[in-house]
Amino acid sequence: MQMKLEKKRSSSMDKIMNKLRSAQKKAHEMRSSMLANQSHEVTRSSSKALSFRQTRQIGSLSGCFTCHAF
Repeated sequence: MQMKLEKKRSSSMDKIMNKLRSAQKKAHEMRSSMLANQSHEVTRSSSKALSFRQTRQIGSLSGCFTCHAF
């Protein structure tokens, strides 16, 4: 009788530990995915900002040259 109870308890603990490992693995994958998405967004945002600054500078310079040319 006592052996059966110990086996059940051991089996239950194994199931719990497996679920815990699975949840930890899933959480780790989700965190990694979020970090990858965030770094991609930051890169994309900074490249947009750079291209905006470049077009802004070019536009202001061309306006200046046009002004002095005529």
